[in-house]
Amino acid sequence: MNTFLRLGQPVEASLLARAFAATSRVSLITDAQENILHVSDAFTAITGYRAEEILGTNCRLLQGPGTDPTARVAIRSALRGGDSFEGDILNYRKDGSPFWNGLSITALRDEGGAVTHFVSVQRDINTRMALQEQLRFQATHDPVTGLPNRRALEEHLAAAQAAPRGDRSAALGVIDIDDFRLVNNRFGSLGGDDLLRQFGRRLGALLGEDDFLARLNGDEFVVVVDEIDDEDQLNRVLAGLHRAVETPFVIEGAPVSVGFSMGVALCPRDGTDCATLLREADAALYEAKAGKGDREKWWRSARPRQAPGTAPAQSVDRETRAQGTLTDDLARAYRERLFGGGLRMYMQPILDLRSGALSHVEALARLVLDDGTVVPPDVFLPGLSDVDEDELFRLALGEALGSLAGWEGQGLVTRVSVNLAPSTLLNLDCPDWVGTLLALHGIAPERLELELLETQTMDSAVQANAVDRLKALGVRLALDDLGSGYGSLKRLSDLPFDSIKLDRDLLLEIDAKPIESLSLIATLTQLGRDFGVRVVVEGLESAGVAEAAAVLGASAGQGYYFSAPMPAEAVPDWVTGFRSPLVPDAVRTGLGALAYHWQFLRWGSPHPHTLADCPVTGYLAAHPAAAGDQIHRHAQLHEGVTAHPAAGRFLQDWLAEQAQAEAAGRSRP
Repeated sequence: MNTFLRLGQPVEASLLARAFAATSRVSLITDAQENILHVSDAFTAITGYRAEEILGTNCRLLQGPGTDPTARVAIRSALRGGDSFEGDILNYRKDGSPFWNGLSITALRDEGGAVTHFVSVQRDINTRMALQEQLRFQATHDPVTGLPNRRALEEHLAAAQAAPRGDRSAALGVIDIDDFRLVNNRFGSLGGDDLLRQFGRRLGALLGEDDFLARLNGDEFVVVVDEIDDEDQLNRVLAGLHRAVETPFVIEGAPVSVGFSMGVALCPRDGTDCATLLREADAALYEAKAGKGDREKWWRSARPRQAPGTAPAQSVDRETRAQGTLTDDLARAYRERLFGGGLRMYMQPILDLRSGALSHVEALARLVLDDGTVVPPDVFLPGLSDVDEDELFRLALGEALGSLAGWEGQGLVTRVSVNLAPSTLLNLDCPDWVGTLLALHGIAPERLELELLETQTMDSAVQANAVDRLKALGVRLALDDLGSGYGSLKRLSDLPFDSIKLDRDLLLEIDAKPIESLSLIATLTQLGRDFGVRVVVEGLESAGVAEAAAVLGASAGQGYYFSAPMPAEAVPDWVTGFRSPLVPDAVRTGLGALAYHWQFLRWGSPHPHTLADCPVTGYLAAHPAAAGDQIHRHAQLHEGVTAHPAAGRFLQDWLAEQAQAEAAGRSRP
């Protein structure tokens, strides 16, 4: 129908067409054979094509040499099937200039279901694509020199390892500028950064087209030289690199001369993965720096591996983690097993401390060896690189979501939390992995919580962008191990967390120093209230600690007092049979009674409610022989006229002694 009536007046089709062209977000309309029937002013503004130039043609004319063939195939497949399409594609304007096109195509059908037309919306998304490219660059490049960073190095080595090498080797060299500290002292950090940039440019000019250069941190650089046939070739290449420092640098108009030292490891002789090669090269660098006065010895090769049964060569660890506890062979075996089917997700329940019901579960990665041995993460994680951790996250998330989907068939619907290393947020694909896996397993985003460690660095625009994209999906975020580092307040204020988890180490001295520990828990719990987030207390190993956490207002808790981590398939039966050992509005332990009393004593407040309804009354009644004068002192706190500070302090000291005695009784065999 080409007209409609408004106030009794017919409106011509030509007027509708002009209004549609001027106001609609629709760029063009085609018939079922994809011949263009209509284009809007928006289409002309984006592409430069006027309506008379393009009507009757096919919009494939916008495609060009840079258009992704995969995107072309996807569009053709969707249109042939009469389906919709939505995606990004590189197109070309009339003047030949490229632009990224956010393309959406919708099929229109008649009453019989046959496709009659296609409606297309096209958006110029160059700005968004440029921002994504900028974020991708930031994720893999050093901000000072613009060189690739460690993540890019790991990806380069992984790709090189996958390619056939034959009998040739690759050399990885770790470079350290000699006396760089003196340059910083003389010219400041800006002058030091200038030297780093000049040094990086000189090194890059001396490397071959297929070689690789990265800056890790400080004055440390890494070069990777591929296709090494023999030692003579290696010597020639490395000797050429030293030309980078044979001419003085110019910093703030002044000449500056520096040298550098280098340690070299060969792949595959000294290792095949990034962590091993860096460790071996670092050990060689240590030896090179020890003799840096001899300029003919400015670099050293890694020592050959020791034969079985002989003493290992001295090595310098480059990781602050406990990577030195793993031998190279054991780390490699763990890694191969982990990514070869040995990953299992154990689930630890997290309980609502008010109701005693299941809140959700945390998925914890375990490595199961061929003989059934279960290896905890603190043993195998130190042997993983950032790229390995990315892969572990994808696998762990998939297993965790698969468990949620499987439990639904047994009548259990709950949420799951999965650990996410902040370094994985540097991978721009991270939010896409999450969205894809949620869709694959049919899990609503709000049933997934991702836990970010408070102790790990997270301050880049790339990570912030990833967090925004995850929140846009509807995924929950938790700040894990709050209290173990120093970035808590800033991170809580900067990022949209839904919950915080108090580090289990906060409870380590609760038996020896109950008052101090309760104060920490109360302060951090209040911090959660102030920020409007749920508070989960980890490491609840006894009834007293669980009662104290509940009394002080924590939302939820987890620990061995409720349940150890268990295989995923055991969770539904556990939930069916579980009954919370916590009794609402009651305390049965000295620590629980102490927490209740302390929260009022610290503010000089008498106990609320009546004496008969007070939880401490029940605890004292259960210990009549030991309570003695404490029953009278407690009664004074309910008089409501004064706080009776002396009575309150005496009761606090006695309850603290009771809590310590109960803890000592638990520790005796």
